[in-house]
Formats: sequence, C-alpha cells, structure tokens
Amino acid sequence: MASVNGFSPQGIADLTTKAGIAKTRLTWGKLAVKSFFGGVFISLGGLVNLIVLAGSPGLRESNPALAKLIAAFVFPMGFVLVTLTNMELCTSSLFVLPFTTLQRKTSVKATAKNLFVSYIGNVCGALFVAGVMAWWSNVLDTDTMTSYAVTQAEARVNVAWSVNFLRGIGCNFFVALAFFMSLGAVEYVSKICTIWVPIWAFVIAGYQHSIANYFMIPIGMFYGTNFGVGKFIYQSIIPVTLGNLVGGVVLGVLPFCRNRGAMR
Repeated sequence: MASVNGFSPQGIADLTTKAGIAKTRLTWGKLAVKSFFGGVFISLGGLVNLIVLAGSPGLRESNPALAKLIAAFVFPMGFVLVTLTNMELCTSSLFVLPFTTLQRKTSVKATAKNLFVSYIGNVCGALFVAGVMAWWSNVLDTDTMTSYAVTQAEARVNVAWSVNFLRGIGCNFFVALAFFMSLGAVEYVSKICTIWVPIWAFVIAGYQHSIANYFMIPIGMFYGTNFGVGKFIYQSIIPVTLGNLVGGVVLGVLPFCRNRGAMR
C-alpha cells in the first residue's frame, strides 16, 4: 500500500516484478504496436532536443554547457510519454525483464521474445520519425540546422567502440533509475519528476541510448555524414546496445533485486 509520498524501495521492487510479468503476457500484436509507438515517442524527445541545439549556434559557440543543459531538458518528454501511455521501450525492458527472470517469475524464452520484438518495433518507430516526421517534413529547415544534424551524428559514431559501449552502460543505469523511481510515485507530477531528472542527467553527460540513436544518427545520415550504414552498425548500434544491456542488468537489476530479497 502506498503512503502519501509513494512506495518504499521494497514496494517498488514488487511493482517492478509485476511490470515484468505483465510485459511477457502481451500478445505479439499488442507488443508490436506498443513498441512502435515507444520508438516514436523517444524519437520525438530527440527531435525537440535536436531542434533546440541546431537552432542555437550562437549559444553553442559561446556557452556549450548551457546549450546542452537547455536542450537536454526537453529530451525526457519522450520517456514521460512512453511511461504515461504505457508503451514499450526496449531499454527499460533490459532492466525490468532480467529483474523478473532472475527471480524465475518469467522465462528466458518470454524475455527474449519481448526484447526482440520491442527492439525491432522501437527501431521502426525511430526511423519513422527520422524519415517522415523530420526529414520529409523538412523540420530542420535551415542550412545551420541540417549541418548540426550531421555534426552530432558524426560525433556519436566517430568515437572508439569502447567509448560507446561505456556510454551505453551509463545511459541505461539512469534509465533503470528513472523506471524504478517512477513506479514508486503515486500521481502524475511525481512520476514526471522522477523520470525527468535521471533522463535529463544522462543526456547532459553525453551517454548513449540505443533506440534514440536510431533517430539521432539516421537524421544526420540523410543530410550527408562521413560514414555509412556499416560503420553506424559497428561503431554505434552494437556497442551502445550491448552497453545498455550491461547497464540495465549489472547496475540496475543486481542492486534493485536486493530490495526484494530475490537474489538468493
């Protein structure tokens, strides 16, 4: 039973278990639709973030930290939309489903099914926003904005494999924190705050979110990056996704499972 201020860590752990069980009971159709819109919503947050940064060249030049702080503030909108509309996001599931599977509340097969379908659905949603709602809609309608779309995409890919792997770990640690704390909130304002702060923090830190990158990088590729699909897959998709998995399981599941006494 929740108090006025929310649930205890023990109570939140119990709610996380119930959330994981509910995810594995979704039909293929529901999971696919929820996952598509999960990718759409995350990418809308990325789109607004990109518009703010791309449209502020003077501020990026004079005070890059402030520009990042302001633009990062709008990005969590996507996570709030996913949570409050009950859509599916693979990176959240990389925390929730291993949490329940380690307790033997869900099977490895059911977990694998959910993660595979949600990942593919999220990717489709992100690419839809990149192609239809951003590029074809000409939302980035100046040379300055399109140039920055290319620059930020190249900055996400043209780094060491290990760097993107570690940035993926950091990202999903914050995602796990946001998901866990949001379950403990009993009304919308508290839920929004518990989501907003950790997600805002990971964007400021420059950590990498595998699903968001399916919007942030392709939108730059549409305008002419110095890399192709192969490098995008090897230098970004693979290390960031693996990092998100490690961040969700090692930094998320293991400590939070202790709250439930499940790791025996």
